[in-house]
Amino acid sequence: MRIRNYLFFIVIGIMLCTVVGHAGIPILKLDAKGRGVASMTYDLSNGGRNYLNRNDYLGDLSVKYLLSGSVYVVKLSDFSPKVIFNDLQHIKIAWQLPGSVELNQTFSVVGTEMDWNITFRNGNRQSVEITDLKIHIPIGERDETLPAKDNLAKHIFLNGHSSYIYWLPFHGQGNVLLMTMKDETSLEYKELGDYYYICSKTSVDRTNDTWRIPSTSKVILSNKSYTTGVNFSLVDSYNTIQDKLYDKGNIVARIVPGMVVSPEMNVRCAIASKQRIKLLEPEYPQQTQIVNKGKSNEKFLFDFKFSRLGENTITIQYGKGKTCYLNFYVIEPLENVIKKRASFIATHQQHRDTTKWYNGLYSLWDMENKELLSPENKGVLPYPYMVGGSDDPSNCKALYLSEKNVVYPDKEEIASLEYYEKNFVWGKLQRTDKELPYPYGIYGCDNWYELRNGGLGDYNSGGSGKERMWRTYDYPTHFTIYYNLYRIAKDYPHLVNYLDAKGYLERAYRTAMAYFEVPYNIFMGKQWAIRGWSDWAYKIGNFHERYLLYIIQVLKEEGRNHEAEKLRKEWEKKVLYMIYDDPWPFGSEMFVDRTAFESSYYVAEYAKHHKLVPQEQLWYDKNEHKWHTYKSLDTTKVDSFLKKQLDGNLAIRGLYEFDFNHLGTAWSGGKDNLDYMSQMGGVALLDYAFRFADVPEKYVNWGYNSLLSSWALVNTGTQETDYGYWYPGKMNDGAAGWVYSPYQHSYLWDLKSVKQRRGPLRYDGEIDHGLTSGIHGAGIYLLRDPDLGMVAYGGNAKVDKKGNVSIMPYDGIRRQLRIFTPVRIAVELKKNGFMKEKPIFYKENELCFFIENREGKEHGTQITIETDAHLSHVSMLASGKDVSVRELSSGLYEAYIPVKGEMADVKIRFQ
Repeated sequence: MRIRNYLFFIVIGIMLCTVVGHAGIPILKLDAKGRGVASMTYDLSNGGRNYLNRNDYLGDLSVKYLLSGSVYVVKLSDFSPKVIFNDLQHIKIAWQLPGSVELNQTFSVVGTEMDWNITFRNGNRQSVEITDLKIHIPIGERDETLPAKDNLAKHIFLNGHSSYIYWLPFHGQGNVLLMTMKDETSLEYKELGDYYYICSKTSVDRTNDTWRIPSTSKVILSNKSYTTGVNFSLVDSYNTIQDKLYDKGNIVARIVPGMVVSPEMNVRCAIASKQRIKLLEPEYPQQTQIVNKGKSNEKFLFDFKFSRLGENTITIQYGKGKTCYLNFYVIEPLENVIKKRASFIATHQQHRDTTKWYNGLYSLWDMENKELLSPENKGVLPYPYMVGGSDDPSNCKALYLSEKNVVYPDKEEIASLEYYEKNFVWGKLQRTDKELPYPYGIYGCDNWYELRNGGLGDYNSGGSGKERMWRTYDYPTHFTIYYNLYRIAKDYPHLVNYLDAKGYLERAYRTAMAYFEVPYNIFMGKQWAIRGWSDWAYKIGNFHERYLLYIIQVLKEEGRNHEAEKLRKEWEKKVLYMIYDDPWPFGSEMFVDRTAFESSYYVAEYAKHHKLVPQEQLWYDKNEHKWHTYKSLDTTKVDSFLKKQLDGNLAIRGLYEFDFNHLGTAWSGGKDNLDYMSQMGGVALLDYAFRFADVPEKYVNWGYNSLLSSWALVNTGTQETDYGYWYPGKMNDGAAGWVYSPYQHSYLWDLKSVKQRRGPLRYDGEIDHGLTSGIHGAGIYLLRDPDLGMVAYGGNAKVDKKGNVSIMPYDGIRRQLRIFTPVRIAVELKKNGFMKEKPIFYKENELCFFIENREGKEHGTQITIETDAHLSHVSMLASGKDVSVRELSSGLYEAYIPVKGEMADVKIRFQ
């Protein structure tokens, strides 16, 4: 009979494979000790991989229960199992637990899915209360026998009855394994590792913890049973995950503009569920507005507005006693946050002591102790490089300050930045133009002072000591700072004192060339994990590389065509290598990372917009010992590269998890969220949406969710809120966290020396790299949402009866507007900004707005217009007078607007 059943399942499986096409039925295998499922494969899914971790199994759990005044704590692995049934489609195991409690676990294939049911039976005359139930889900550990791209990215969404977890390869292509809750099951708590709580009544310390999901327990009456469990199913791709969640009875939601919002923003929400939605209950009713806007396309539409800063939860009650939570984080108006962060860096985070070698350094701020760290005081941080100025955690402070002051110039902040360049960078952290070898080289960890002294090695030391200038990631940060200082000096020459615009451009160019020249001429010794010549500038994505293209452009504008051509050639070596030579050029210095998915997009965009020319012996690869030659260029590979980098970016990004610390984060399944890659990769998604996406709505949503996400780490507030939600006190007003821990009692990255509660890490670290992109990508994105109608990300949009749109800008920068309907048009101010309290008006072929004068005197400001539509004519009026519009290239226009007084009104007509 068992053989007959087995053959029956095989036949059904073959039939389903034929019908479904993307995957067969699950095949289960019992572990050697009969404790659970050691293998779960779908023969056509992702190469027939076993989704369960090696040497582990599904079925391990711990339970705590109360019976007749006694407490029983049971770790299932301590008890002997009894296998009741075992074949490839159905496994049932039983345990006899203390106090006449019986446990049964069944793993059953149902169609193309697998149900895991956990049943407790109470054989007592008294009730049993299960206070805590913790299950182990051993899926997705790193497997270094596989290429990084074939490992599994994990997404964890703990959110009551709508909780789910999904796994997909880091390359983002192929099937997605999705775990959803069965019946009345919910997830409510998590520990480090793959341990999840279905009940957590005594596991969460409600006195000292800040965990926000309520804890539950389950009472089982005498001679009754309680069954809980989860379901595993396969989804075709990440694009269809929400469809499957809906089918499983989950709440699904799309939020505009995101879940990190400010009080002036109108928040739009479309919610769908197969189960009846009964109530939306705000955590703070007096400070939350909820407006029911009816239904569209079977979705329930709501508008929200929040006035209380910090975490704000809206509880959704649905189905039969089910709950889940929309978790928002409310910040001050974004413009305030941007300015406060810059001011805080300039006033609280710079060392000014001429007796110290690190005079001028921007270092890390400890929000808990309200103190500035230094190379002589790194607090409980384990590594000196974090506070020494030679790596990402500290050098990003100057980067952020430079980006902010391009938009909102401040005399004191610019003076602070120039003090850093004069006293800490030039001739110290960075070699001068006269220092040989390696002019313009930038010293790496732990700090320039000890490396220059030679105690750790001289030249020809294999990348140590005096020649530790091979880490390519340091160079883009500094050529970007120089480029931004060039822009500041060009626009506001009276605000700079150290160098003029010409001097800053020279350093930007030379540092950009050093990026390609210096590391690649340093041969790495055996003391390093990397081998040979440091070729990362050509072969992997380094952050902020898009600024290379800006430097090339301004070199041309300044008449330095020879230098522009030299830099372009180095950049194109990288573009050609990544597209045509490396099948997966999206790694970084880590096993799997998110850093590449900013630069990789701009590599693809460049290749799409520029004609690349076949070249023989373009460059000699000193590591591969060969010439890179491109006799012909297949343009379909550019499209393939664009698609691969997009899939890789989205595979790790929080796309559907309606919680502020998950939605848009660059890494949704680890122990830290909202890192700097969240905003960097989000900007790339927004540019992709505007320039290439056939259906831009979802990419704008994902990109803008990402762009807003990490602003939740900036600790600001009002006097009424004691200047900060995470770390109160006036001294912390403008400080920031490095990353965010979504779990209680965690540690972030490998900083085990820093005790971490739920919330931001108390040090700011690398986050300013992300916040810089948050400024760079800020703008208003106007489009027609399929459910919500006309919406504006970065502003509040109103549509009158004639279809005319007015937008109040709330993106924090007020320089960029992108319109997606009826044609795509982008308008960008290179200086000044849209007026803060004046709406932008848009109708079919006309755009009107007011420019505020941020310089305070009469001047001209450049406007660029970009469109993918064929326009026969673009005309412009400024304060009622005609303005000349120049077409730079197909779809790209430029004009200069005279700005007199406090503002200028502008009207643009498109024909």
